[in-house]
Amino acid sequence: MLRTILVALMAAAVLAAEPPGPRARNVVLFLADAGGLPTIAAASLYGYGAPRKLFVERMPHIALSDTSSAAEVVTDSAAGMTAIVTGVRTRNGMLSESPGGERGKTDGAPLKTILEYAEERGLATGVITNDELTGATPAALYAKTSDRDRTAEIFLQAFTPRYGDGVDVMIGPGRAHVTKALSEAGTGLDALAAAKGRPVLSAIEAIPSGAERAIVLLESADIDLGAAVDAAMMMLSRNSRGYFLMVESDVHTDHIRHGLDRMVAFDRLIRRTAERAGSDTLLLFTADHSFDLRLRGGTFGQPLLDGVDGAKATGPQDEIVTPALHVEDGHTGEPVLVAAQGPGADRVHGYMANTDLFGVMLAAYGWTETPVRAPRN
Repeated sequence: MLRTILVALMAAAVLAAEPPGPRARNVVLFLADAGGLPTIAAASLYGYGAPRKLFVERMPHIALSDTSSAAEVVTDSAAGMTAIVTGVRTRNGMLSESPGGERGKTDGAPLKTILEYAEERGLATGVITNDELTGATPAALYAKTSDRDRTAEIFLQAFTPRYGDGVDVMIGPGRAHVTKALSEAGTGLDALAAAKGRPVLSAIEAIPSGAERAIVLLESADIDLGAAVDAAMMMLSRNSRGYFLMVESDVHTDHIRHGLDRMVAFDRLIRRTAERAGSDTLLLFTADHSFDLRLRGGTFGQPLLDGVDGAKATGPQDEIVTPALHVEDGHTGEPVLVAAQGPGADRVHGYMANTDLFGVMLAAYGWTETPVRAPRN
């Protein structure tokens, strides 16, 4: 028994003496909304006619992640993203608040996000999406509310940060929706921008040369994510301390062709970012939840989407059946892919919890978890 204890203590001493691995200066989190394993498999076949052709399927560090929320097996994007960016599971519909609350009725305790850790330490931060800027995925990083549908409340929190000076770069659609919600709340984009000294631009091209911060709220969801990432990284990289950036692509396959086109394009963007990322940058890819798409057949050499247009024209809109695919309009609870490269990527392995990804990013920076501060007055 004594020998066993001594061996264990010696092993612990050796591990403690080992120098820590390289730390990340930057972290880029790529989030495929509804981009579960079935969507990834289908996107490879759709885009390249063969399996395992996506870049994310061949990144050097691969894992699976459970996606459940605090109370439900099948998560929504609000709870799914909250788990990833705070390390705590909450209830569906709630954004970065603890599960002690109830959606739309009572607030839970505020949860500190990886973006807020970066803001607290003076790093540059950014969120990019082709969904709405106040949508659940980006909003989980900068807002806290018991109901993901409170658009005005969510957008206003981007201008009243708890840590640092708030998100430096925000690019995404939703201008009409946000404008309407703010009007109902008794304010507007121009008044808010003037009061806070932060213009709300309507085009990526309107970002001033040399800018370090920008909010771009677009009318259309037809956004060039590549151009948005290029603009954001140019601005964020001007911060000598590093940056945190989240890039979301909505790849829901309720409209199959649209969703798979987006997944293929998103994968190419991730590959391009990986090719030019420095050795000091952790790239992390995952999904908040999966979607009810199933590969039920098909043959190599035959287009994956044969029969899709006819099925959409003749079948119910919530169910599409073709020789190769069966799609129903809903989230599902199976595990999703996690893929990574860069400093700290070796922590991505095995079967993880969605909450583990917060720890991966925090450890990559070399940070430890700290208590949540009370909101500013």
